[in-house]
Amino acid sequence: MKWVFISRMASRLKAEAIFILVFSGALMFDCLNPHTINPAEWILYTKYLVPIGMAVWLLFSFRLHLSLFASMPIHWIAMNDIIRNPQKIVFCQALIAFVCFFVLQMALAGIIAGAVVINYSAGWDLFAFLFPLYVIHFLLPFLWAWMIGLSTSAVYAYHSPKKAMLLVGVLVLWIIVLFSLEYRNPSFSLWVNHRWPYIDPLFSLTFQKERMLIKLAYILSSIAVYGVFRSMRRSFAGLAASAIFLTVATSFLQHAQSKFQLDDILLANDVKLYQQIKHQDQTKNIPLNGYWKIKEIEVNPKSTYPIKVTLSLHPKERTVRFSINEQFQIDHIQGGGKRLPFQQQGNVVQVETNGAPSMTIYYRHTFGSTFYPLTSGVTLLPFEANWYPQPVDSKLYYIDSSGTLHSNVETKTCTRVKMIVGKEKYRWRGDHPLCLSMINGPYKQIQVQHTRFLVYKPFLTTARNYMELKRQLVSIRNELCHVFPDLANIDYCTKEVKSVSIIPKSINTTNLSLYDSTVADGNYTFYIDPFLDVNGSPATKHIQELAAFFIPYRLFENERIGLFAGLYLMEKLHIPSIGYGNRIAEKSSIDSTAREHYMALSMKEKENILIQLVQERGRGDK
Repeated sequence: MKWVFISRMASRLKAEAIFILVFSGALMFDCLNPHTINPAEWILYTKYLVPIGMAVWLLFSFRLHLSLFASMPIHWIAMNDIIRNPQKIVFCQALIAFVCFFVLQMALAGIIAGAVVINYSAGWDLFAFLFPLYVIHFLLPFLWAWMIGLSTSAVYAYHSPKKAMLLVGVLVLWIIVLFSLEYRNPSFSLWVNHRWPYIDPLFSLTFQKERMLIKLAYILSSIAVYGVFRSMRRSFAGLAASAIFLTVATSFLQHAQSKFQLDDILLANDVKLYQQIKHQDQTKNIPLNGYWKIKEIEVNPKSTYPIKVTLSLHPKERTVRFSINEQFQIDHIQGGGKRLPFQQQGNVVQVETNGAPSMTIYYRHTFGSTFYPLTSGVTLLPFEANWYPQPVDSKLYYIDSSGTLHSNVETKTCTRVKMIVGKEKYRWRGDHPLCLSMINGPYKQIQVQHTRFLVYKPFLTTARNYMELKRQLVSIRNELCHVFPDLANIDYCTKEVKSVSIIPKSINTTNLSLYDSTVADGNYTFYIDPFLDVNGSPATKHIQELAAFFIPYRLFENERIGLFAGLYLMEKLHIPSIGYGNRIAEKSSIDSTAREHYMALSMKEKENILIQLVQERGRGDK
């Protein structure tokens, strides 16, 4: 009999079913846009698809369940003893309807994730990342609407239409309030320049579990309100109790949600950092005095002092000066059983040690900035960020003539690089300073041919593409070390490719810069702008071209050598171009005529020019 009821309901809901299919088709069409900038870009579309989808599914659920309940008058059947347990039949029918809804949503999630994976020539790892995103960002809100439609239709059928209208009115008004709180950012737009807040790793991809729990809490709150309306005979009492409950629930959930929404904090810290850099002395490489050695480093973002560094000191030293990244402020320094006086001016710290044998530096609790965040959900502290004391005064940030803030990640000479991935807490002890990186967040480690790839999840692709990138990095290394024999004296030519890290850039840096790469001890790092046309092909394809320009620049720290060597490598190694060479050239200070003249030369002439430039640079450094 239940199938008879279902067939009757299906005939009554033809228009609603067509409406659902049209919306689902529109959702897939938007999410499968082949011209995306980021594989997870369709998260942005929740800003308009979720409100529309919730309205569509709420209406459909209400009409479907109302038809179901009307087809099964439980009280009349029970009085006439026609069917035993009619409630069980209704429950089974509602369950079948829910299973159909759930299967449709799972199918949509699979189609969208699968199509994006195919579009980006990626593999299972990216699919496993995108599928849950659909569940969190689309399925849960639609499930919420489904439950509201179900509960409202139950009240309508078994209590009174008036009470049902009050219930749906309370819940819809509550949802509108929640959406207004969620979308209160006045700069919201669907255009490219406003995409980053919704697909950047710091803001959308880090706290997925927390976002899921918040949405589940909203669903449970709606079910609780339904229980209140059913249990209270007076509609006014149910209305008042529901309003009080939803007000308290909203306040609590908004407070909980604010704990992992870092937009305002990180961006405010970016502004502070910009002002700090703007007004500080831009002199580079000031020799720092004082004999000291790092003995211990402790990182714990949840601690009152998220970074602690212990230094051993020479007992005859009365003053120590060292350099750290200026975005990290020191709270206090303890040594010899008492607090030591210090001054922190920009990236230089001076401490009056008064002969103490050691001292511990306590960093002030901060979320950092979008450049190098330090939170319980995402930690990006690469060794090149100078986040722990350094013996030389390296300026990490600078502002160019156009007012743009750059992060000039200077390559260090590292005899040993230690990379800690996926750990929130970590402590290092030793006698020799090392290049230490702490990375935690939406990253995945992949082992490919004895090389560890650390990849930001939306950049995930197939193992074949990682192998191709590694081969290209080896080819670039072999060619550069052949053209420039003097490079044999550094570890770049002798070290195998141990690791390749592909990390998204900060949103406040320029989208393309020669500084966006480091090479040390066989560890390669590439900072990629998620919106730098990383679409239609995996990020590894883009890095192949970028590496041809980035690596020579970092080896010689010379703009002309970096550009000309990149052009030479592109032609010699037949690296497919996506157009980054032209963009880098346009941003450089090199005259276009000189570049065109260089391009017209033969390969041997290009090589000779490069050798000459390196020799001139060597003479200039003496």
